[in-house]
Amino acid sequence: MSLNIKNPEAERLAAEIGALTGESKTAAVISALRERHERLLTKRQQLEDATMADDILTLAAKIRSRVGGLELSSDFLYDPETGLPA
Repeated sequence: MSLNIKNPEAERLAAEIGALTGESKTAAVISALRERHERLLTKRQQLEDATMADDILTLAAKIRSRVGGLELSSDFLYDPETGLPA
């Protein structure tokens, strides 16, 4: 369970962030990884949501094209006199 990073830039950035925040280099790295992880998960969820919305719009267009000129109404569900559900 160890991670040994031998990169001068990573060392420098961890040290600078640690100095700015008062964290250890390890804590700075963990915090940075958590933040990136959260951003990536959010981005993935947004992409999935956009894809789902596109799928729903595509399905709606297919349904509309198959229904054609039919008049769809929910009037039969309600009593014409009271407006309450039939």
